[in-house]
Amino acid sequence: MAQRILIVDDEPDLQVLITQKFRSKIREGEYHFEFALNGEEALAKLIADNDLNIMLTDINMPVMDGLTLLNRINENNLELKTVVVSAYSDISNIRTAMNRGAFDFVVKPIDMTDLETTMVKAINDFKVFLQGKEAKIKLIETLKEKEIALTEKNAAQQNVIELMADKEKMILQQNEILEQKVIERTSELTAEKKKSDDLLLNILPAETAEELKYKGTAEAKYFENVTVLFTDFVNFTKVSETLTAKELVNLLNYYFIHFDNIITEHHLEKIKTVGDGYIAVSGLPIKDEKHAFNVASAALAIQAFVNNYKVECTKNNQPFFDIRIGINSGPVVAGIVGLKKFAYDIWGDTVNTAARIEQCSEPGKINISETTYQTIKSNFTCTHRGKMQAKNKGEMDMYFLER
Repeated sequence: MAQRILIVDDEPDLQVLITQKFRSKIREGEYHFEFALNGEEALAKLIADNDLNIMLTDINMPVMDGLTLLNRINENNLELKTVVVSAYSDISNIRTAMNRGAFDFVVKPIDMTDLETTMVKAINDFKVFLQGKEAKIKLIETLKEKEIALTEKNAAQQNVIELMADKEKMILQQNEILEQKVIERTSELTAEKKKSDDLLLNILPAETAEELKYKGTAEAKYFENVTVLFTDFVNFTKVSETLTAKELVNLLNYYFIHFDNIITEHHLEKIKTVGDGYIAVSGLPIKDEKHAFNVASAALAIQAFVNNYKVECTKNNQPFFDIRIGINSGPVVAGIVGLKKFAYDIWGDTVNTAARIEQCSEPGKINISETTYQTIKSNFTCTHRGKMQAKNKGEMDMYFLER
């Protein structure tokens, strides 16, 4: 019998992706999919069809959203396993969905392999639930039959003792099963909490994340001396015109994953990516006297990685990016703003100047400001470029970081 699955999303494209991904299982009769465009339509289908016991639903939908749908499912005592779809940054709604009974979640853009793994996990968990429910019914029926038999036959005291012993044994076995279920569920909840915490740490620095969890807010802070790094791909537009959207995203992801590893190794905090731009900082949220040294070392490592990959791609006739890097040191304000989709960011003239320094750099070069140069000159070799014209900043002394 085919596993009946309800997909709830107001984007028709998802129906095409699901049908394409699971076409072989649909053809073999293993899966059968129903589709709904909003929570109201989904609820009607669930009430009408008891065999729809697995559901994948978006959170943000018109008419009735995913969170309201979860409430209505609970009100109607519907038995099913629900997987919700949301963005990585929508941690608040994900937690609300889990509290309202969602089994698991997947993030946008949907990774079909991750989706299939999550759906299989939900299907298997529901099967275990049904087995437990059937076992409980059978146990109740067995107990009732034995009680009736005892009343009707008025068995001897020894039979009563034996029956009670059987009952006690069953209860003990059931208690053991329930205790095991509690242990398993506790372990699952612990794993789910860790997943949520890890997700939060991917969005915010650890100190800010902890403050947000325990206070509900996180205050912006002033840092007197940090160093900011900006990078930008010089030939991004030209290369992107030769690639499909998926190929372009995969190529950007390849570069940025290596950048992430490099800045982590050199004690930098990633701020964000903006298009093909990458921004990081050292010296916050924990003060670090070596902030300029850390950023300079990370910039040289990024430069080396990009140059080495360029050589490899040139040999294999593959697309690659050239990079331009800018560094500036000074004070900034850092924190999070707004109430939804929290993003840790930095502000101030130091940040704006770092962006201008990067714009004044050259392909394959690391351009640094006077303030950064004065901090690192005893540890690094730099070439003075003279006074360069920077947009909205006038003439500024700039240097190329060599080694």
